[in-house]
Amino acid sequence: MSKPSIKINAQLYSILQDENFDNFSVTRLRDAYLAMSSTIEEPIEARKYVYRQIHRLVKKGLLLKKGTKNSKRIVYQKSELFFETKFIVQNTTAATANQNTSAPSTTNHAIRQLEERLKESEVDLLTSIGESEEYMRLYQSFPEMKAHLESQYLQARERSSKLLGQIKAIKSVLSHQRK
Repeated sequence: MSKPSIKINAQLYSILQDENFDNFSVTRLRDAYLAMSSTIEEPIEARKYVYRQIHRLVKKGLLLKKGTKNSKRIVYQKSELFFETKFIVQNTTAATANQNTSAPSTTNHAIRQLEERLKESEVDLLTSIGESEEYMRLYQSFPEMKAHLESQYLQARERSSKLLGQIKAIKSVLSHQRK
């Protein structure tokens, strides 16, 4: 029996072929795609594109969706069929030509996107810190709700830690891009 074949974008193929890239969210794949993409795309449009591609791969059984339906913690795993599939990589020649002619503007655009993402992450961090502080105040006012408030507090602190990591990563990439 021959292997099934499917067309796929060159950048997405490159990202998904990495054996360490598994159990990923739409946002994580979008960020990797934007970092690798030779065309200038807005994060919202890139997310929509990446989501459509993920959905297509899930329908074909190449990716498995893990998590509850309305959860924000949905991750995708590569299925056995993924590794048995022959991918037809679609190169975007116009995008490659664009990359060669507009490297400085692409770098400036990347810096602007990174700065925007940094601002968003910093706002999210402050929100998360405020949320965890409020859970502590609520616990002091309503000690009978300890179990619920404590779990919410721990989740907010975990989000804060993740956001802090994202901020450090973005700042590191920004400083490298500005050199």
